[in-house]
Amino acid sequence: MRVEGRDRALAGVLALLGAAVYVAFGAGVLTVYDYHGRLAEALLQGRWWLTEAPPWLNELLACGEGRWCVVYPPLPALLAVPLVPFFGTALSQLLVAQILGGASAGVLFLALRAFGAPRLVALGGAVLSALGTTLLFSSADGRAWYAAHSVAMFFTSGALLVAARGGPPWLVGVAIGLAALARLPVAAAFPALALLAARRSGTPYPAALRDVVLGGLPFALAYAGYSLLRWGTPLDVGYLRLTEGDVFFRHGLFSPLYLPRHLNAIFLEAPDFVDGVPWAFRPRFIGMSLLLTTPAFLWVLGGLRDVRRVGIAAVALAAGLVLVPNILHGTVGFQQFGYRFSLDLQPFLVTLAVAGDAYRQGAWRSRPSVLFLIACVLAVVVNVYATIAIVRFGWWQ
Repeated sequence: MRVEGRDRALAGVLALLGAAVYVAFGAGVLTVYDYHGRLAEALLQGRWWLTEAPPWLNELLACGEGRWCVVYPPLPALLAVPLVPFFGTALSQLLVAQILGGASAGVLFLALRAFGAPRLVALGGAVLSALGTTLLFSSADGRAWYAAHSVAMFFTSGALLVAARGGPPWLVGVAIGLAALARLPVAAAFPALALLAARRSGTPYPAALRDVVLGGLPFALAYAGYSLLRWGTPLDVGYLRLTEGDVFFRHGLFSPLYLPRHLNAIFLEAPDFVDGVPWAFRPRFIGMSLLLTTPAFLWVLGGLRDVRRVGIAAVALAAGLVLVPNILHGTVGFQQFGYRFSLDLQPFLVTLAVAGDAYRQGAWRSRPSVLFLIACVLAVVVNVYATIAIVRFGWWQ
């Protein structure tokens, strides 16, 4: 579907409003987990390492005499570099998370429109993503691992937009490469997005796949070089070092044996019930079922009914590929609200959810159903409540 000027204007409004709302939700809050902000400050001084390791930053690893390196991929820190001289390390990291997390609503709206969703359907999906998912809390809080999700969400939505529009596959690779420099699991989506780009542009799949890989290759090489600087090897061994002696990683960094704990977190984990208070449900930092935090994601199952259509199949495959490394990981993502690993595949989940509601046998309904809108409103209520409860009142078990 061709994106009109009206869509671009609406996307701009969504991006600005989303960023403003996220900044407002996080106003006055400063995270102590400012790994990215501290790295940005070091980069300004010509270093890729930190010179001190406060005890609360327990995921810094020694990488030389008097040097400590940040394990996480560096894009959030790079984006914070121009902000650090004006706002300091913690606030700069927060602003990057809040602005890009909020602005992703505009990019996702355009992606849904390019995918074929009518304007009202795409608008509903964008609002759901911005206010009815754990992206709201994660971006408003802005600690290092949340900020990475916010940045990746922005660029993954961009990759979906380019692929759905039938844009150049190499640009899909660029967008996925950037997203992976914030959250590594997102890189797994590249074969599926190449399929979508090939379908929409009329390019043979092998050629589209090649161009996606070529577009992402510079970012993969850059990350290998960054690992070489930190660890003395192009392989990313930092995460493996973090798991040493950790009770949650008894079977290594990834294992099928971790799958049950993820299935429990995704589908069954409930909030705490606190008797004798007006708001009886308290979020748990271990997580909460994705179907409780965002009930509209139940419609993902409806989207999968049309999986025989290449566009839907490509989006479903992208979601599945990104999900695999997450559900084989030793932890479920705590501390968190909801199941934060779902943010790595959120553009694809939202696409499948709106398709499950409004797409049938190759045709779109012009607007969301009433039941889907009720689920979206419920999701917004849950996430706004939880964000205020946790960020403002620290009401978190």
